[in-house]
Amino acid sequence: MSGKSKSFETLMGDLESLVSKLEGDELNLDDAIQHNEEALNLIKLCRERLESARQKIDKLVPSADGEWQKQPLDD
Repeated sequence: MSGKSKSFETLMGDLESLVSKLEGDELNLDDAIQHNEEALNLIKLCRERLESARQKIDKLVPSADGEWQKQPLDD
């Protein structure tokens, strides 16, 4: 399954697994480099997912007439 089709939670689990392996002392240098590259790719995918989600989230703010209006989260 490609990273783009995995859920955010699955990507984070994969990242946590790689980090655990990198923190251990069982990997040789080549494997550590490969795991590091995979971790960096997962971080990039997770950041893209979070940014996409952030852009879809609106906040509700009260207007002068007491009604609620949607505004982008960045405002």
